[in-house]
Amino acid sequence: MIELREFTLAYPGKENLFAPQHFSLAAGESMALCGDSGVGKSSLLYACCGLIPRQIAADLQGEILLQGKPPASHSPAEHTKLVGMVIQNPEIQLFCGTVELEVAFGLENLCVPREEMQTRVREALELVGLWARRGESPSVLSGGQKQLLALASVLVLQPKLLLLDEALSQLDSDACANMMAVLSGLRKRGQTMLIVDHDKNRRAKLCDREILL
Repeated sequence: MIELREFTLAYPGKENLFAPQHFSLAAGESMALCGDSGVGKSSLLYACCGLIPRQIAADLQGEILLQGKPPASHSPAEHTKLVGMVIQNPEIQLFCGTVELEVAFGLENLCVPREEMQTRVREALELVGLWARRGESPSVLSGGQKQLLALASVLVLQPKLLLLDEALSQLDSDACANMMAVLSGLRKRGQTMLIVDHDKNRRAKLCDREILL
């Protein structure tokens, strides 16, 4: 699914964030990125999804390949089918008027037929337990529900690779348990995941192995 060949990166005028990395992630595998704060875990995810260097300038060394091609070389339409990312703060990812419109937004941009769109939106919201809240504004949801909505808005695009950047770190215990249940279900269904999370117990439940930066 993704392969790094002696890959590292540096922001302009800075030193390399981490030692050159050489590893691969197979389809259906779940892997965690570990390391101290500031070592470059989030930056590595940004490179995996193409934000670096497409939107964020950085000097790259070595190779990073998403299904055999550099992530930034895939067209936007191709890219949404390959990789989706959920970040730490769901507020940054939510901007539509209702829960249902939020999940439908990406499909509308891909010109998915209306009937298929309705089916996929319902499936994604039922998966995260928010179908009953579909007509409400995301602003009235709890923090945990907002994170589940952000996840649904990514899953509805059916990405082959799911990136999670500290997606559970701001949640209380109940919300975290709900999110873990959804992610565990995805893992059982064979969803490929690359996860940054500081909690060792959560990583043990979600990941097949760990890479230390």
